[in-house]
Amino acid sequence: MNETTEADTHIVGVHGIGQGRTNETRLAYDWGNALKRGLTRKYGPHTAIPSLTVPHYTGLYRPAAVGGDRHLGPGDVELLDADEPMGTHEEDFVIQALTAYAPGPLPEARPHQGTLGAPLPYIPNAVSRRLAAADARHGRGAGAKVLILVRQAYRYLHDEELGQQIRKVIRAEIERSGARVLIAHSLGSVIAYDMLQRRELQAPDTHTLITCGSPLGWLTIRSGLPGDADLSVPEPLHWHNFHADGDPVTGGAGLAHVVTSGSLLDTRVSNGIAAPHDAVRYLSQAPLAYTVATRTAAS
Repeated sequence: MNETTEADTHIVGVHGIGQGRTNETRLAYDWGNALKRGLTRKYGPHTAIPSLTVPHYTGLYRPAAVGGDRHLGPGDVELLDADEPMGTHEEDFVIQALTAYAPGPLPEARPHQGTLGAPLPYIPNAVSRRLAAADARHGRGAGAKVLILVRQAYRYLHDEELGQQIRKVIRAEIERSGARVLIAHSLGSVIAYDMLQRRELQAPDTHTLITCGSPLGWLTIRSGLPGDADLSVPEPLHWHNFHADGDPVTGGAGLAHVVTSGSLLDTRVSNGIAAPHDAVRYLSQAPLAYTVATRTAAS
């Protein structure tokens, strides 16, 4: 890479859940610094750093809260959808997703303090038991961490007006910046893939998609997207996916095994045990930095 402190290439990030207490400026700052750490760790202090913006769409679910927060994953506690009653269709979706996430026998029907604390009227008993099963299989608190993801994914997949608004925000930033490289975290990977399938990333042409902490390995989520339930990677898109051991969203697994058309490269990284799903931990990884460096050079 050239020895300069700034690159001409621009990257657009597509964030995931847990962003109700942040904004576009803070996201760009945190993501950009994390990416800079990864690039300098890989290439040294004088390496080129691409510019990056992260359009903020959480307010479309509900107006953003006042204040800021660094957390960039399910560890960011917010009640964006979890404090609202579930309809029958959503409850079925949540149970189906959680059953696939933590298959096996259910625990006894009683409040699971590690996940939910005192019983809450808006969490159906069947969902509470599935959350307890998720804790038993993936560790204490895993159920609570994935519940908000599943509920926001449901809203995105089944509220067409909301989905259109979110995609419009992201597409506008891609077109404004001319970015041809996307980095998508968590639910953001679902949105980016949906935009690819809908051919909404054609102008300008997106040539690289970097995903991390993606829930696209969940059949329930893929089945809610248009088209086939398996992943189809359009040519000549370069798709590089990163997953971490201990990440409660990925279950430590990649996406290549669900790709039936085109190709996708999976890479496992180590994000530690404190917050393995955190976006900044993924972005500061040297393997992801290498992908950014080589793919922005291709721009």
